[in-house]
Amino acid sequence: MNLVIYFFNFVFTYPIFNGLMLLYHLLGDFGLSIILLTIAIYLLLLPLTRRQLKSMKAAIALQPELAEIRKQHAKDLGAQREATQALYQRHGISPTSPFLPLLVQAPIFGGLFFALNIVLNHARLANLNGIIYPFLPQLTSIPNIDLNWFTIFNTAWHISLGLPDPTHILPILTGIVTFVQMRMSQPHAIAETRDAMIQVTQAVQFMLPFIMVFVTIFIAWQFAAGLALYRLTSLLLNLAQQYFVTGWGSLLTVPNIAGITNSGGGNSNAPVQQVQPRPASSSSKGQAHRKVASARRRGKNSKKNRWRN
Repeated sequence: MNLVIYFFNFVFTYPIFNGLMLLYHLLGDFGLSIILLTIAIYLLLLPLTRRQLKSMKAAIALQPELAEIRKQHAKDLGAQREATQALYQRHGISPTSPFLPLLVQAPIFGGLFFALNIVLNHARLANLNGIIYPFLPQLTSIPNIDLNWFTIFNTAWHISLGLPDPTHILPILTGIVTFVQMRMSQPHAIAETRDAMIQVTQAVQFMLPFIMVFVTIFIAWQFAAGLALYRLTSLLLNLAQQYFVTGWGSLLTVPNIAGITNSGGGNSNAPVQQVQPRPASSSSKGQAHRKVASARRRGKNSKKNRWRN
């Protein structure tokens, strides 16, 4: 177990800690150091995120074909799954590609957690300098990990990045950005579909962001505020990335589930059929002409009779 912890610290915790100390030495602001470190990690993961972008764009383009597969194999989930996998393979889409950046970021998140604990718990300057790499500048004082950005609004909004946020500003902001990013990840065209199977999926996708917001706020509420700042910055970068894939997505759209977007429960999108007058047929026109002719003949005969009398 000690070997696993040592390996984790060697690969993740100590490099992240040294990166933070170098940025802190250059900037003198621990919060800004976390933000710049997050951007650097994002750039390192850019090859993975580019693959994720390509897979997302390709998956969005295949939505009509996926809907057709669901219709053809509505009663056979096994055949539906096989046809979907075959479609993905033909277009070079890996179903696991969207999760790769998340799997890589998980140990980075843990490394940042332990790096913040090192700064918080190893208050002695000698212990901190003992972890800093020899080719980096040594610390001359204990790092100031306080975040005072929000004190301009309220003097009580003072945050220590090594402890849970007492103001709860960062957890709430992280939850809001989580909701926005997840809603943007669902394309607008898919949210408006009226396919029955997709509507069920949309119901789940509509509720999932609320669940994730609760989970995100709960986690950020419990752990160090520096982790919430890292997660908030990472989400903002992902949100900007998401905009170039799906735009605003379904952020401002309520999914059309069982007609919840319709007034009165009716189908407002259904075309209205107007009743047009039926054109007169040739036979009906002929009958009309014959009636007019016979009426004229009767009128002429009645005139002749009056003249004779």
